[in-house]
Formats: sequence, C-alpha cells, structure tokens
Amino acid sequence: MRRAVIVVLVIVGLLVIADRVALATAEHVVAGRIQTDQGLSERPDVTIHGFPFLTQALAGRYDQVTVHVRGLSNRTVPIAKLTVNLHGVHVPLGAVISQKLTRVPIDRATATVLLSYDDVNAYLSGHHLSVSEGEDGQVKVTGTVTVAGNTVSASASGRVDVHGDDLVVVVGKGLDVTIPLGGLPFRIALVGAKATKAGIEVQATASGLVLHPSR
Repeated sequence: MRRAVIVVLVIVGLLVIADRVALATAEHVVAGRIQTDQGLSERPDVTIHGFPFLTQALAGRYDQVTVHVRGLSNRTVPIAKLTVNLHGVHVPLGAVISQKLTRVPIDRATATVLLSYDDVNAYLSGHHLSVSEGEDGQVKVTGTVTVAGNTVSASASGRVDVHGDDLVVVVGKGLDVTIPLGGLPFRIALVGAKATKAGIEVQATASGLVLHPSR
C-alpha cells in the first residue's frame, strides 16, 4: 500500500510539473504573438490563470489571460503601464498543433491604463498647470502665472474624465485640458478615470476582439 501511494504521488508530481512547464511555454508563445499582432516594441508579460492549465488547453478556451504592456513611450503622453484582462480566449488545440492558428477570438476584455503624474505634468506644463493626487479619486490642480516677474500659484480641486479617446482634466472656468489617448493596443474603449497614488488610472473595455497572431 505504501509503495502504491508513493507511486501515485510521484505520478501526480510529474503531472503538475508537466502542467507548469506547458503553462510557461504557452505564456511565452502567447506573449510573442500578442507583440506581433499589436505591433508592440517590447514583449508583454502574460499570465494565463486557472489550474490545471492542460485542461484549458484541451478545451481550447482560457477563462482569463492577463497581459501587462510596457514601453508605450512614443506617444503624446507616455503610458506607464497598460494592464489588459482577456476573458474567454479561444485557442483550439488542433490549430496550435497544426501551427495554423490564424485568429484568436476573445469574448471580452477589460483594461487599466496608468499615466504617471510626471508624464501628465510634462504635457500640462504648456498650459501652466500640474496635477497630483487629490481626495476620492479627484486631482489637485495647481496653476502658475508670472506677474511682474513674480510667479504666483493657486490650487483647486479638479477631476479626471474621459471623452471618446481622450482623457480630460476637468478644472472648470474654461481651463479644462484634453489629453489624447487614441491608438491604444487591443482597440480598447475608454470608460472612466480616477486619480491614484501611482498616477492617473484610466479604465477601458473591449468586445468582439480578435487577435491575428500569424500575420
């Protein structure tokens, strides 16, 4: 009996190791294909959630895949980090084995776009404004003006919002500033924004998304 138990434990251990190796390989391959599909300058970090991995591979559907994208610096305002959660990623095992994986449908996606205050303020400097974290997801807006050689500053509470593909710093009194965020990966649509300690966090979503990893 003891020998049988040991054999079972060894088999289970080998299966777990095989599962983890397959997972690591899949994450690496998926990261490379997403980089190609989205034209990213750097390979993203990919995490395929769920255990065991092999049962998802056999079913050809992954419940959740998280993608962390960095290196989005060639923009009006650089993106510090883009985190995308892909829900319901369809990858038929037969297509993978035959290496004829031409499209990857995704049920839905949610995303978070993080802008650092330093990058946002570099853009706002042309408007003589700067922002920092305020209370309850709002921002503290500071404006500066030079009068007779003296620099005068004043601060007020503002908020951040989205309009189409733009982030809007809402100050009021004609001082609202629009920051363009169009052209983000995965064709995500902006749905909201808030100020956090790390920076301005923009929420986004996407539906009907299809990756074309072989192109």
